[in-house]
Amino acid sequence: MGGALRPNDPRRFLIEAMIGAMNADGAVDEREMAVLDKHITEHDLFQGVAPAAAKTLIDLATDAIRFAGNSASRIPAIAKGLPSRIHRITAYAMAVEVVKADLDITHSELAFLEQLRQAVRVAPHEAQEVFAALHEGRLGAHLDDRVLRIKSLIPSAVEMFVLRAHTLGKATDEHRFQIRDFMLSIADLALTLDDIEGQLFRAFRKQRPAGFNVMVELQALAATMPDIVDRWWMVVYVLAAEPPGKVTSWRVIPFVGLLQHAFGLADHDMDLAAGDAQIFPANLPRPD
Repeated sequence: MGGALRPNDPRRFLIEAMIGAMNADGAVDEREMAVLDKHITEHDLFQGVAPAAAKTLIDLATDAIRFAGNSASRIPAIAKGLPSRIHRITAYAMAVEVVKADLDITHSELAFLEQLRQAVRVAPHEAQEVFAALHEGRLGAHLDDRVLRIKSLIPSAVEMFVLRAHTLGKATDEHRFQIRDFMLSIADLALTLDDIEGQLFRAFRKQRPAGFNVMVELQALAATMPDIVDRWWMVVYVLAAEPPGKVTSWRVIPFVGLLQHAFGLADHDMDLAAGDAQIFPANLPRPD
């Protein structure tokens, strides 16, 4: 993300998740502060952040929690400030590490972590993997692996957006460029410009039978993603590509209906996806 700070910088909410975790039991331990300092100093997401800027982020996060009255009250804002999956799993893992730093996990801390987990859509099995990785001293490697795994889904997202373009009757170079700009603006979907250009070019030029069945193609795509959490996030990305005013009416968007059926998601799942899609900035370069 670079060193420059922006309004609603995601790093502010990563820090707020950690500060919220250390305040959840009403007492801040030096070992918990050490975890915060380590991440700000060493984690890639904070690369280039100067000490003065880091202090600003800490002060903003601390003040927000104090004004809210407690850590739990800030959880919805933390989730809203972290729309991308990569940032959310990182925030949760960092909060878990803070809680475990003093070797004494209280009921209030567990309650905070559970509320945070649900708000940032970390699945129970993902949370268990985070705890196991921390217990075994490999949390950093686990998070790196999670980022790589999320990035490995980009070809699936490319194929999904190409199928969306065919459904809209917009399988054109202009629309391909719009998808490229949209994907580059979301941390989960961003690669280098050349990589995204290449993947989209090949997917748009892929030979498909005349009158091919988009539903069949989507079902084949779903079969490559056995984890329903991955499929749910794909729906979030598609809904985030829609004009914000249309997202709440997802039931009348034809391609979204095809996705729901092909990916096996219930209406409740779709409502959650629509809510999270609206968290992405209104000024995203959306493919129309």
